[in-house]
Amino acid sequence: MTEKDKGGRPTKLTPEVRDEICYRLAGGESLVSICEDEHLPTRATVLNWVVGDRDGFYTDYLRARDAAGFAHADQSVEYAKLAAGGKLDPKSAKVALDGLHWAAERMSPKKHSPRQEIDHTTNGENMNQPTRIEVVSVSTAADNSDET
Repeated sequence: MTEKDKGGRPTKLTPEVRDEICYRLAGGESLVSICEDEHLPTRATVLNWVVGDRDGFYTDYLRARDAAGFAHADQSVEYAKLAAGGKLDPKSAKVALDGLHWAAERMSPKKHSPRQEIDHTTNGENMNQPTRIEVVSVSTAADNSDET
């Protein structure tokens, strides 16, 4: 008898459960809100699937969170329009916008973060090699430039 048969929440990662969780996350809904639905697993179960990469769920989850960053950025535009049109209190709009911007930056940092990402890769070069610095006198450098 499974946990679901006993009246508990599902603990099996089915394609339908995966799709619903990822679709709703991508739309900007929080995992807390999603997991309040009785037909879905608890948040702890879903997070265990993520960290354990159950059936490749980690990749799907990250992709959905990245999409959620775009959903939050889009929603912030809507709140800004409401505030500009006088339909939303400016203080409430600021709180909402700050939260949406924070979420967008964390969920999709490559697209929504004001910080620059700098690639420090070396293409296989050994960065521990000493740099050779040659000191020449000004007169030696001038003498060599006359030869060219």
